[in-house]
Amino acid sequence: MKSAAGLIVAALVAGACVTPVSSSSTPTVSPSATASPTPTASPSPTSARGTALVPPIVSRAQYGDIGITLDIPDRLGQPAEDVVWRVDPFKAPADYAARIASLLGLTGPGVVGEMPAGAAPGSNGPWRLWFGDKVLAVNETSGEIYYFDPNANDGAPPPGPAQRDPAEVLRLLLISFGWSAEVQPIPGGITAFRGTEVTARADPIITGSWLAPGYRETALLFPRYASRGGENPRTGPWVYGSDHMALLTSKGRPAEIIHRPTGVVARGEIYPITTFGQARAELLAAPGRYLHFLSNPTGEALKLTFREAYLGSTYAGFTGAALTHNGQLLIPVWVFAASGTTASGVPVDALFIVDAVVPELRAQGLGGTANTSADLLLRYQLDTLAGQNKELLTARGAARFFLGAACEPTIATQELSASGTMTCGGVTISFTMRRAFPGLASSIWYLAESHR
Repeated sequence: MKSAAGLIVAALVAGACVTPVSSSSTPTVSPSATASPTPTASPSPTSARGTALVPPIVSRAQYGDIGITLDIPDRLGQPAEDVVWRVDPFKAPADYAARIASLLGLTGPGVVGEMPAGAAPGSNGPWRLWFGDKVLAVNETSGEIYYFDPNANDGAPPPGPAQRDPAEVLRLLLISFGWSAEVQPIPGGITAFRGTEVTARADPIITGSWLAPGYRETALLFPRYASRGGENPRTGPWVYGSDHMALLTSKGRPAEIIHRPTGVVARGEIYPITTFGQARAELLAAPGRYLHFLSNPTGEALKLTFREAYLGSTYAGFTGAALTHNGQLLIPVWVFAASGTTASGVPVDALFIVDAVVPELRAQGLGGTANTSADLLLRYQLDTLAGQNKELLTARGAARFFLGAACEPTIATQELSASGTMTCGGVTISFTMRRAFPGLASSIWYLAESHR
């Protein structure tokens, strides 16, 4: 298993070593040509104008307790418009999961997870899971990949100039998966962000961490996609988020991979957006709410200086704990790049992402219910494998967890499903539990059906 992984990593490192990026030990935001922070011209008048409220981007609050001093000079900007994009899901080929497993050095067919009743086929499952020394989860329909190698550790890099660019290693890795997107530095945005290991907390997939101590770097890619009917990717959205993120050792071996491929950017509606000055005011009022990526989160207060601002897009939607983008929209956002130091003088780079759609068209205060889905089951399964929510490993414990009652259930356990009742406060609930990943010895159980 390790030899197969070694072959692909050797090829990746060979390609990545061609152009060293920096001799600095502190990762930086990749340079790109400067774009004016004044909003762009209105999109094509042939596009429809949107009137429905759109979801706002959600703060993860992972840096909410950090004091931030941010200096952003004001600039003139006229009201303008941008596009809220709708994206058709990526369609994974039949051999997709097997090919990804082979490239990452995993053997065997893996275990296919359940799709709870009511989930639309292809919307968020099924997930195929490999669990052993390494963990890999692949959505067989929409192509999302989550990979963890807890023991990937090659020590600190040698002194001297950097031997490889982690962002380039990630790009080559994703190309081997069959991914194709525009990530070359072009005017108008940032194509990559580099950070230390703790930067990966920007998208927590599991509670805590599986990783053994070691030196690792985070790399994120921000691609630009062509919209349907246009070959030029510059006509489509530039997506900022953690859809393409990796945690890499000093020799370029992946310790963690998040890959959410985008399908066809099919259509969009024009929405009015805020000016640079309005977005600046929102950011300065609550910088911690909009801080999405920090190169070296030490927990110390930050003193940052503004670099540039860009218009881009970010996925948003009321999908609870979803691991896919099913049902989400690409929302226009302002992206502010800044750099500075921590209180102790550690150099840092930061990206702030602020909603660009005007406030009156944001669906503030609204949210969706986190229905049990294939995505939610996978998240619970990964948490359990990492040592959290261990009560889900038994049908009885899972019944108490999902039903949220302090009363003890009466349950009859079978191999793949279990039925039982629970009486609390004079009300009796009948329920059925099922194993989320049949065939996996450490599979969690979930509530498949319940009624009074």
